[in-house]
Amino acid sequence: MADAVLRLLVPVVIGLLFLAVIAGWFWYTTWLVRSAIDELAHRRRLLAGVDPLQVTAKKATASVEAAHDAAHRALSLTVESWYDLRESRAVGTALVERFPKIEERAARDPEFLDVLEDADALLNDPRPVSEAIDDLLVRTARMDELNLRLRHLVHQYDAAGRRGFGRFFPQGRQ
Repeated sequence: MADAVLRLLVPVVIGLLFLAVIAGWFWYTTWLVRSAIDELAHRRRLLAGVDPLQVTAKKATASVEAAHDAAHRALSLTVESWYDLRESRAVGTALVERFPKIEERAARDPEFLDVLEDADALLNDPRPVSEAIDDLLVRTARMDELNLRLRHLVHQYDAAGRRGFGRFFPQGRQ
């Protein structure tokens, strides 16, 4: 009886193993074809320029370039305004009476002169066409920093000549 059961069981086990091998081969072939189709679709999207990573990179690059252009424009306006004020002696502006003192303080302050020189150098330095995004971001941040520092120093020089409201409302430092 054990011999008869063994004779029936061996072909069933061999048949099940054969079915498992066929199912594994079918699954592997299906996976291989599906991954090949996915890869071809990915290459098609890359060639068309509509891959999500490409679109995101293009948007990031455009955003960084726009920020750089805005920072460059703002810094150049600040520097040009300073030179225009010096040339016109602030005639026609609200600073006409206070400007000589502001200019005198600015001319004596080496920090202001250094910041103005750095701003001029950065504005006159042409932007390389193939500059990396991280370098462009550093350059943009530097422009914003110089612009903020120039404006802060000019406002500080303007406030130094005014009288404060006691120790709780101090005016700018000199």
